[in-house]
Amino acid sequence: MTTESPEDRNALAKAWMQRGIALLSANDETALPEALNCFEQALAIRRELPFEQSTWYRWLLTACWMNRGDVLTRLGGEANLAEAVRSFDEAIFHLTRLPLDEDPQYRGRLVLGWMHRSLALRALSKAEEALTALERARQTLEEGETPDRPADLTLKVTLMANHAALLLELPCPKALEALQGADAVLTLTRKDETSDLLAAEIGLKARHTFCHAVAMLLETPPVDARHAEEWIMQATDKVDEAMALTLLWEGKGMPRPFHRLRLELFEYGCRIYLAYQPHFMAEFLLEVLAPGQNETPAPEDLCQAGLEALRLAAEVLRQRGPLDLGLGGMDRLLEVLQALNQAAERIKMLPTRRIDG
Repeated sequence: MTTESPEDRNALAKAWMQRGIALLSANDETALPEALNCFEQALAIRRELPFEQSTWYRWLLTACWMNRGDVLTRLGGEANLAEAVRSFDEAIFHLTRLPLDEDPQYRGRLVLGWMHRSLALRALSKAEEALTALERARQTLEEGETPDRPADLTLKVTLMANHAALLLELPCPKALEALQGADAVLTLTRKDETSDLLAAEIGLKARHTFCHAVAMLLETPPVDARHAEEWIMQATDKVDEAMALTLLWEGKGMPRPFHRLRLELFEYGCRIYLAYQPHFMAEFLLEVLAPGQNETPAPEDLCQAGLEALRLAAEVLRQRGPLDLGLGGMDRLLEVLQALNQAAERIKMLPTRRIDG
């Protein structure tokens, strides 16, 4: 039987937690197993502390469960993700036994517990359960809202963005609702996207969801022509905004997740211009890859994607003939093909830089 005091044992748990957090903050996948070990060492100690008599010790215990769940989610794989869900369930169990209205941190962590549970379930392809967890996160956030203490806007917008994305992953996707949800997110993030990193990331993810929703809607007949035209215009606008936003943040040291989002949105822009506005495709590509007097080498992955899109566009457009387009249409088609060819030649001459991640 140990003779150490709870304070002494918690000091050891704190040291394990700090080491685990440092490993987690390194963004090194090879460090994740050791980070998990650190959090489990801390958890083993704090589970033996008198948390039933101490709000403080219970609060510290929830941090162990939350961090353990975070690492397991990052590790991925069905077994780890299922265990991550269990970790968040444990954290939620203890957080609901804290006096939520005494300290905003208590409620905030409970919201995060439900949200992270949703993310783990989403990674397990359990979209309906993930949506239910996200709804519990929203309710928990709103229950703590008062005229004097409004809900945390960043947390609220993050929940909204995750909700919109999840609607597209349901067995019967709700594309129109997802489109509207993504648009609602952008009304809240746009004003801060050029100065706040998190707002920019949430805004890019919302644009990604919007474009994905448009693609689903256009592929689901019958499609009202007026609505289709409006969705296409809005989607191309959002792709253009995303390219400008990522270019701006690249000058500030764009974080790794932005590169993937930028590429996916760029590829979506290529597809939608080819399908619906091929006469604007060359202009779009050159504005992204060779903007004005910009001397910074173009990203290699975007250049490769652009050249592949131009190759596909030329192949598709050449299959169209006078019977499809008429003589006047053929003249216009030849102009478009010439513009695409010129764009391809210019892109091939661009200096490029490799981007990892």
